[in-house]
Amino acid sequence: MSFSVKVGRFEIIATSGRKNGSVPVSKSEAEEFDVLERRKAGSVERARRGLTFETAVTYCVQRIAGAKGEILLH
Repeated sequence: MSFSVKVGRFEIIATSGRKNGSVPVSKSEAEEFDVLERRKAGSVERARRGLTFETAVTYCVQRIAGAKGEILLH
């Protein structure tokens, strides 16, 4: 079973990594994580590819905050 996490309109999926074809895998087998973005029109786009899990979560949170006009402090 592949691993995925939903963060707002985004979904982070565990993959085997670009060098291994970016196939969805379980979290323990993950080499990289990709971010999918679900659009209002019903389409799904790959927003980012080949990230660490922490970077993928940060990307999603920053995009959501930016859409709401909020500023995140590091």
